[in-house]
Amino acid sequence: MLMRNICTLTLLFFLPAFLLAQAPANDDCDGVINLGEAPVCPDSTVFSNVDATPSDIGFGNIPTCFQGGAVGNDVWFSFVSSDTILDYTITVSGFADDGNPISNPQVALYRGACAFDNLAELACSSGEPGSDVVELEVSGLTPGITYFLRVSDYSATGTPHWGDFNLCVIETPPASTIDEGGSTACSGVLYDTGGPDGDY
Repeated sequence: MLMRNICTLTLLFFLPAFLLAQAPANDDCDGVINLGEAPVCPDSTVFSNVDATPSDIGFGNIPTCFQGGAVGNDVWFSFVSSDTILDYTITVSGFADDGNPISNPQVALYRGACAFDNLAELACSSGEPGSDVVELEVSGLTPGITYFLRVSDYSATGTPHWGDFNLCVIETPPASTIDEGGSTACSGVLYDTGGPDGDY
């Protein structure tokens, strides 16, 4: 009888912690959150990787740019590329409304299928240490294809830097220089002949 009471008390003690520490629905690729057709930037939607666990996608499991050679607390998203836009800027930015933004975010882009050994990494980017923003520019995506995003955080100490974030997949503004003969674009960036990295 005493043993049963001890077991019951132990279960009741740990049950709230277990219920609170549930992984997000998109913790693995098979639970991916579909963002829809890009460009997409759901400002009113806040995502999180709190309590996420490392995924294992098989071949090429650790993204080439993820710091520490580990997957970390990754969560998954997908989007479909537009028929008319080929170049995108993917931005993960910490959301601090509740005081818990993601820190040291990392993002990887994949093509393929959510099945073991069926995803191929196309691009990857890691935020600067201490930053809550990371950008990934990709060009030449195939129209009408589903792409997958893997978002994680990096911690050198093993203490998670997980948290809340916004995720945007927008068209990369076209860039041109004044010596290229003009442009018909309604928006973008215009540089002088030195381009974005010119040293004058």
